[in-house]
Amino acid sequence: MLMRSHPILSRFFLFIIFPIILILSLAYGFLLQSLPQKEGVLRLDGLDSSVTVIRDEHAVPHISAKTDNDAFFAIGYLHAQDRIWQMSYSRRLGQGRLSEILGIALLDNDKFMRTLGLYRAAQTALESLDEPARQSLVAYANGVNAWIKEGNTLPVEFYVLGTKPELWKPVDSLLMQKMMSLSLGFNYRNELSFDLLVKELGIAKANELIPNVNSKNYSMTEASGLVDKNIVERLLAQTSELRHRYHIGGEGVGSNAWVVSGKFTESGLPLLASDPHLNVEIPAVWYLAELQGDRLHVSGATYPGVPVVFMGHNESIAWGTTNLYADVQDLYVERTNPLNEDQYEMDGEWLDMEIDEELIYIKADFPAFLTNPIPPVEWEVRRTRHGPLVSDALGMVERPLALRWTSLDQQDKTYQSFLDINYAADSTSFKLALEDYVAPTINFIYGDKQGDIGLFAAGKIPIRRHSDGRLPVPGWQSTYDWDSYISPKSLPQTLNPEKGYVVNANNKNHATDYPYLIANNWGLNYRADRIHQILQSNIEAGRKLSVEDFVNMQGDVQSLQVKELLSFLQNLNPNTAQQENIINKLKQWDGVLLEDSKEAAIYGSWLRHFNVSLLGDDLRGNVLHEARGDELQQEFLAGIQLRFISQVLVRNQNLQYEWCDQISTPLVETCEELALHALDLVIEELDRSIGFDPEWGDIHKLYYPHSVFTNSQLLDLVFDRSIGSAGDRTTLNTGTWRYSEVNGYRVLVSPGYRQVIDLADWNQSRFINNTGQSGNVLSEHYDDNILPFKQSQIWPMHLDLEQKSGKEAIMKLEPVK
Repeated sequence: MLMRSHPILSRFFLFIIFPIILILSLAYGFLLQSLPQKEGVLRLDGLDSSVTVIRDEHAVPHISAKTDNDAFFAIGYLHAQDRIWQMSYSRRLGQGRLSEILGIALLDNDKFMRTLGLYRAAQTALESLDEPARQSLVAYANGVNAWIKEGNTLPVEFYVLGTKPELWKPVDSLLMQKMMSLSLGFNYRNELSFDLLVKELGIAKANELIPNVNSKNYSMTEASGLVDKNIVERLLAQTSELRHRYHIGGEGVGSNAWVVSGKFTESGLPLLASDPHLNVEIPAVWYLAELQGDRLHVSGATYPGVPVVFMGHNESIAWGTTNLYADVQDLYVERTNPLNEDQYEMDGEWLDMEIDEELIYIKADFPAFLTNPIPPVEWEVRRTRHGPLVSDALGMVERPLALRWTSLDQQDKTYQSFLDINYAADSTSFKLALEDYVAPTINFIYGDKQGDIGLFAAGKIPIRRHSDGRLPVPGWQSTYDWDSYISPKSLPQTLNPEKGYVVNANNKNHATDYPYLIANNWGLNYRADRIHQILQSNIEAGRKLSVEDFVNMQGDVQSLQVKELLSFLQNLNPNTAQQENIINKLKQWDGVLLEDSKEAAIYGSWLRHFNVSLLGDDLRGNVLHEARGDELQQEFLAGIQLRFISQVLVRNQNLQYEWCDQISTPLVETCEELALHALDLVIEELDRSIGFDPEWGDIHKLYYPHSVFTNSQLLDLVFDRSIGSAGDRTTLNTGTWRYSEVNGYRVLVSPGYRQVIDLADWNQSRFINNTGQSGNVLSEHYDDNILPFKQSQIWPMHLDLEQKSGKEAIMKLEPVK
């Protein structure tokens, strides 16, 4: 009947729509086979004995093996099952090989990563490991490769991009560790931005915006005038690309962690909590697992590509981590020989650079069969005694910039330290495990079943001869070399403090009389102060703390920063009825940044506009330095300079005239006038862009981007996820946002994992990652944690076989006979 009455429509459906539906259905059915096998028996080459894997209802695997190496093999196999695309992509990113699968648009990134030399550093680090550590990496690689060799159906990313996973090598696991170091310690960007700031504002005013937090004052202008401003601007743009496209580094990357002595807990033994804050992405950064072998029994957060637990507990101890923010990167301005560009000066002598020749292969443009192949790019990597010439990634210049970085040192036993931590039994063996730790520099928050609690800083931190690491320095003078490293025993640490608890939230971890320079940019104190506030109030009230209390703390969105500025806002004298209405709303507000708070939306918008009004005039640049002004505005206006705003409005009001008065006008503006003007912009923005009275979660979005397809229209709708969010950078439940006209108040950094560990009862311990266990978009566990994580739910770290839910899946891994 349809064919007769609508012949054109019928043919369109029959010959176009129906085939499309059929092809999509077949493709979907085929790709469903990429989901991991969770039950049954698998015979795998590389195992010594049988392994039992029980996945609980949240897809968390609980591995029981007869040997530790078989447990490492099993977690390698499971990582491959669930995260093979994530592992393959991260390896290519670190190796500088994305052009091979994504084309010439990624060439500049590959040049930079090849120049940086993370893969080369991973190869030398592998040579420094002892035999047990190497064997654990071999066992892990064998597990990953056992899955690859099975010829399983791959996740969809591989088919879309026309590639396959390569076999895993032990060095690849160390590369993942180096990538983590880069993300947590991208400090040389601070040197570049401070250099531009000094050029624009002068050293005195630059120090007001970014104060020198250390007592020693070094000469800070010797090399600043020698750095090519164009190179500085381009390097900053490149690091911005790494931050936004590849989720490496950035403002707000940090953590919360605290541990409380048993004398203040319900269980009578320590309670420990931690939640690392990293760039938001999907799949999750962390992969939850429990591993048991003959000596090993650990549970916590693993990192796909690496077999050990980075945060969690074994049968004796528990640990969490926070970013130390240590300054372990320095830029050196090198003088090259005018007659030989591959030589550089050191104390009046010309030295030869180390040079490596590399080939970068590039995928042809789509469709490949209709376009000419792109020949490989011959890329020359040059290094001085300080490190790689990172400026070479942008082209050769007269005075290139070399990067000195601890993570590029030849001796690096960080992986071995993490492995030893997994086996540690007490504070003595734990501290011993940290002695060879290099990077990333972090604080370990510690507790054990003997009742000990503590904080131990770890990592190689340089002792500088003649600088404080805030600006690039002359590379041709050995007086600017690093003398040595702070010894592990001299790093900040505390064990069993009298107050009965230890807290760190990236804030300063040592007293003012500490003899060494650790960092130039500590985290804001608001989160640490809030943790102290909650713990101290419970202790003073005589209330014993529980696991549930710690879970609630991790979801806390009370901002001490808001309370610090709220009285200033509430006491403004309005000029208009609309201003008065907003100020009256703020007078009734308690400063809690709830998702459904309209006042929080007003405050977040006001903070952005006030930040722009306060700094935009000074950072506008001029006709001769327009690019510099653009870069400085991108650096300091897209994110909020909270420490500086607090200084101007609350702590050092002598700064108000200097900064609130607008240079570009003949009038003398006050901070109150800027604040009221910012309120007008809030009214205009929220009315124009939202069209109704918005809540904070309406405009403050937690966005989980996919590594590749977030940049592709339509595919981003399939692979990305988004959800409204509470909090901000200053709350325990962190949501560090940056504003753009396209994305609004998008959260770029937030907790990626949470754990609460009861040293008295492992079965009461809890953990969760922020999206899900799977990296496969077709899996129900790709995003099933997003809503529970937002609601501060948290899963058991152990599988209680006596209380199984019936949703567990049991798989046996058997050796090939």
